[in-house]
Amino acid sequence: MSHPVLPAKDEGLALVLTILGFFFIAGLQYFYLGKILKGILFLLTLGFLYVGTIISLFTIRGETRRVNAKRAHGYA
Repeated sequence: MSHPVLPAKDEGLALVLTILGFFFIAGLQYFYLGKILKGILFLLTLGFLYVGTIISLFTIRGETRRVNAKRAHGYA
């Protein structure tokens, strides 16, 4: 049984949401990628006191690619 292909998430938008975490709401990038628990954790801890948000600046592109690979195979 084949799964429907889900639309890809945009790497640029994920990066913009990460940057917005410094000024508005930390964790938006993870809500966008469907990683709700991680998004809530970032939201409640201010992005692990911004250290996690800084790390996310360097890792969000890879995380977006992993999510897109799963979505291409029909996994959410």
